[in-house]
Amino acid sequence: MNVKKELTLQQHFDTEGKKASPLLPEHIKNFLVDIDGTICDDIPNEEPERMVNVEPYPDAIKVINQWYEEGHIITFFTSRTDAHKTITENWLRKCGFKYHFLLLNKPRGGNYHWIDNHIVRATRYEGNFTKEFVEVTTKVQVFEK
Repeated sequence: MNVKKELTLQQHFDTEGKKASPLLPEHIKNFLVDIDGTICDDIPNEEPERMVNVEPYPDAIKVINQWYEEGHIITFFTSRTDAHKTITENWLRKCGFKYHFLLLNKPRGGNYHWIDNHIVRATRYEGNFTKEFVEVTTKVQVFEK
């Protein structure tokens, strides 16, 4: 079972005063973390037997658990399917990852374009899982008003 802390959401209202979806406090981040190729070697769904014993990246455990202890929300968001849920939960527990949620069935293939009414920040994993990361500002596609 994953480790859970209570989430504190704040009421939010739109410009007309109507109730909107609640928000996390500004100082709390909502981390969505991929599994394969990000916190461990890239294991394809077609080889689930490798998911059982793949070694996690040690820095990933340290950094993610630190974020959790700081009160941030940790959600593993993976292309693994429902068929891999038990293997994945057992592996996360065995490795000692602290997290709130596990979302399966992320579309495969990369080239993700996330459309949301909230700010979305992306950090690309490039082989080093460190606590600090560099924010790079690039072109952002938005809908015309």
